[in-house]
Amino acid sequence: MLINLDHLKALSLHNQSFIREILEVYLANTPKDLDKMKEAVEAEDWKVVRYYAHKLKSSSFTIGFQKGYLVFQRIEQQIKQEQPLDQVDNWFAEARDVCDQCVNEVKVELAKYH
Repeated sequence: MLINLDHLKALSLHNQSFIREILEVYLANTPKDLDKMKEAVEAEDWKVVRYYAHKLKSSSFTIGFQKGYLVFQRIEQQIKQEQPLDQVDNWFAEARDVCDQCVNEVKVELAKYH
């Protein structure tokens, strides 16, 4: 399992409609945000890459997606600290792969809340 909804369940006091809404928002926004982030990586627009890394890091945290959280945090920190950016392409590819897997898990979890 890539996601762990325990924190979200506790935060929402096990409010199923709230959990469903968060999962739906994740499914709706993450693929779009990844596409925008990919464009920014290709354009080497690091300010935009950092924005999407932060946004995706936050949404990953919300659904207990630790692998996503860590890879987006790494990208965000590398840019923020003005460190060499030669690995960002590889990190983004890793993020995309784990996010694709995560989206499938979120769909399975979401089915439990309908």
